[in-house]
Amino acid sequence: MKLYYPFHSISGKMATYDEIYVESWEEALKECRKRLEGDDRKRALQVKSLQDFRSELESLLKEYPNKPAMKAITLLYPTLEHYETFAQNFVAMMENPVDTSMMWGLLFLVLKLALGSVLRGQTGPLNRITKWLEKIGHKLRASNDCSGNITDFEKVKGDTVEVNKEIVILWLNVIMTFRNQGNGRDHDDGAWEALTKMYNEAYQTIDEAVGRIEKVAEMAERQARAMKEITMFQRILSLESKQDGANLPCNNLPVAENNRFFGRQDILRRLEDHLTPCDTHSRLSSIALYGLGGIGKTQIALAYAYQKLEALDAIFWISAEDSYSVQLSFSSIAVDALKLPNARAQAYQENMILVQNWLQNTAAKWLLIFDNVDSHDVLDNCWPVSKHGAILVTTRDEIVATLPIDTGLEVNEFGVNEGAEFLLHMAPRRRRIDGEEDAARQVASELGGLPLAINQMAALINARNCTITEFGTMYAKYEHRLHKQRKNGWKYLGYEHGLDTVWELSFENLGEEARACLGVLSFFAADLVPSEVFKTENPDELPESLRFCEDELSLGDALEELTHHALVRRNIDQGSFRIHRLVQREYQARIEDAQQQFEAATKLLLDKFPSQRANKYDDDEWIICERYIPQVLALTRNYEDSQSRTKPLKPSMDFVSLLANAANAIHDNDTTNDVPGFLETGTSAFLKCPEEDREELIWAFLQSMKAMYHLTTAEFAKSEVEMTEGLEIRLRLLDPEDLLISLGYSWLGMAVGGQGRFEEGLDLLLKAGKVLEGPAGEVPTRKLVWRYNTSRNYYCMGRYEEAEELLSAAVEEAEGWYQLAYGHLTFVSLRTRMNQLEDAKNHVDIAKNILETAGISARFSWVSSYCAYRAGVVAMLQGRIEDAIAETEKAVAIGKLVKVPTGILSRCTHAFSKALAMDASRQDESERQRLEARRLRLAMPTGGGDLDDESDEAFEKLVKMDHR
Repeated sequence: MKLYYPFHSISGKMATYDEIYVESWEEALKECRKRLEGDDRKRALQVKSLQDFRSELESLLKEYPNKPAMKAITLLYPTLEHYETFAQNFVAMMENPVDTSMMWGLLFLVLKLALGSVLRGQTGPLNRITKWLEKIGHKLRASNDCSGNITDFEKVKGDTVEVNKEIVILWLNVIMTFRNQGNGRDHDDGAWEALTKMYNEAYQTIDEAVGRIEKVAEMAERQARAMKEITMFQRILSLESKQDGANLPCNNLPVAENNRFFGRQDILRRLEDHLTPCDTHSRLSSIALYGLGGIGKTQIALAYAYQKLEALDAIFWISAEDSYSVQLSFSSIAVDALKLPNARAQAYQENMILVQNWLQNTAAKWLLIFDNVDSHDVLDNCWPVSKHGAILVTTRDEIVATLPIDTGLEVNEFGVNEGAEFLLHMAPRRRRIDGEEDAARQVASELGGLPLAINQMAALINARNCTITEFGTMYAKYEHRLHKQRKNGWKYLGYEHGLDTVWELSFENLGEEARACLGVLSFFAADLVPSEVFKTENPDELPESLRFCEDELSLGDALEELTHHALVRRNIDQGSFRIHRLVQREYQARIEDAQQQFEAATKLLLDKFPSQRANKYDDDEWIICERYIPQVLALTRNYEDSQSRTKPLKPSMDFVSLLANAANAIHDNDTTNDVPGFLETGTSAFLKCPEEDREELIWAFLQSMKAMYHLTTAEFAKSEVEMTEGLEIRLRLLDPEDLLISLGYSWLGMAVGGQGRFEEGLDLLLKAGKVLEGPAGEVPTRKLVWRYNTSRNYYCMGRYEEAEELLSAAVEEAEGWYQLAYGHLTFVSLRTRMNQLEDAKNHVDIAKNILETAGISARFSWVSSYCAYRAGVVAMLQGRIEDAIAETEKAVAIGKLVKVPTGILSRCTHAFSKALAMDASRQDESERQRLEARRLRLAMPTGGGDLDDESDEAFEKLVKMDHR
């Protein structure tokens, strides 16, 4: 990238960053030469290298043969290597030649003068200098340790130059301080106090710079690890690197082009200069737009995307408010934009890998936009590993605009003149009069130049067909009234001016149904709210606040009014809406009936999720549910945030049911770990409801979902308590043949069996089976799952014949890859326990073939990880070392990808360690995996049991019954 060079020596021409860094370093050296006295400068220039410095140290030992001198020089020797390596790294990373010899000359003078002070009876300066040298040396060592991981030294050049400059300037000031004392002055405590302050400031600067270098190295290491993982997935899962199947050109931009986009041309030019997305031979480039909410970051990103639409092969938009939204966006890219052959709508993790694989290998020109990133954590697992391409990030947080992002660019408010032009541009239906430019400048000034606020006011001017002057008068009137009435309350963080008038004018003009609609939207996710959320099969059961949903005409009118006032944007192609987060927060803060709107939003979402009895757990059902999980997450966040306010939102049984249903819908595919949050909030909300409103069956449902979650975390005792409580309620209130009672018996049997009490577990499972003999067993999959679980309990008891009988019947009834593969893997476990290894291997091969032929979704599933684990165990027992290593490595890799529970991953890692140990040449790798398995055990809520017990049985206890 090119910049205007700031130094006079090459003014008038363009300079690279590298030239700027070198010139900055040379300026520091010139300062040293200028300030050093003749003899000091001559002596410093004679010591040009580490070898020269060491030779001079030998001379100093002879010149100062006292204990303090010998101790100081002895302590200094180990540190010298850190200084030398840092200097070598500095020289190596610069494209232009740099001279670091002055550092050794200055360091020599510092040490010589400090030793000289000892002869004058002052040991303090030497001790202080020695300590400083050592501490800085430790920081340089930390930087040196990073050099092996850094691949792009452009990101650390500036910090490396900064560290070198701080060191030489510090040594120069130390020399000056000694010389002042040596010229007849007594020991000056004030001078050393000032010098110590300078050292502390220099050390802090060095520490911060090295910290940034460490972050670059950490990110480089993380990307190298990601590259290795993608390569592993390509190999293990037979992903092809060629891109024949991709649909190009393509994009998934969330809204149509904004034909009234205004200004920001300087920012668009700077984006193009840095990103250069059309250059497929340059490195991966990235930049972040940061600034206040409503400043226009997303609009700039959209404008840039549409500006590049014809020039690029692919432009992808990622809604990055949370991890779930990121996964949803990547899945949309794989399925709807690129149309990758192996992509499946509900396979989030798989689709993300497919897209990352495409980005890594494609020769196409692409731009990736992450919109509304609140935390680095969101980017960690999805930052592309590619040699080219461009990434644009929008965020409100300046801190996010750092690594792995190349640089940040702040977006500021419009100036008065530009704000006035924007207002006139956005209000084409105003009544025009002479002198309106002055009135527009006044309004823009009142609104603080905030684009969102100006846009809202332009919408009102258009709607009222008034002049800018008339609007300015009305605005001033409202501002005066609000100023008198304003109380301490909602204020959007970061704005010096109040936006109260903007929102009062925007919201006051809405009709009743539009207000109700906006109230509901204010509790949903800001991006891609599905339009179907307002549609219901039972409009007669809707509360009064949702009457606008009764028919399409009323709903259309409400949404059209909101669109007309620029409060929402509609994407007809995707059947969704977008609403600015600032609009959501401001409207929530103003509505008197926030509770009513919260309950209305809850009602709409509850209608979208199937009940526990009706749940089919099929693909079609999952695709529907996945669209509404972001809305449930947003509703939950709004509820939680309100609890610290003076008027918190009150929970209801509908809200608790919604959270339980959402947890139930995703508990088998919870790749973002949202289930525990749903259950925690649901429990708290239930207990906050008045006792007379609490429904016991809802509590039983909530307890059963918590029990299922705790089965996955191997907290079997906790699961038993929760399921016992839920089952007791159901036995008391439901018909004995109800499906929910059968499920309760089954899960309780799994919790008890997980603790090794197999007789009790069997008794409970048989009770569940009895219920399934009635109407509850009419759904075939219910009996199938029961047979699998009960057969496992049997063979854990050593009752192999009964286990085989149930298992054979289940496999005969199984349909689809999931049921069939799982059945054969259950057979593998049974045959392994019976020591019938050849038959076990046959079932492994059948399961592997089922997964291979079922497509990418099967190969990217926890079943695939489980299959690899079972295959690896059988291979170990048969002495097939290479197969054992390959399969257990695959089990770990896929387990990490699909985020299997920690206990399961620990068991896979333990098996991988054992397989590696069978190869005499891979003992070090085996030990690393053994320690990793131990670390994973320790991270479990139960502590992983006795960590010194590393038997297979110990790891078996870390997983729930249906994985044993």
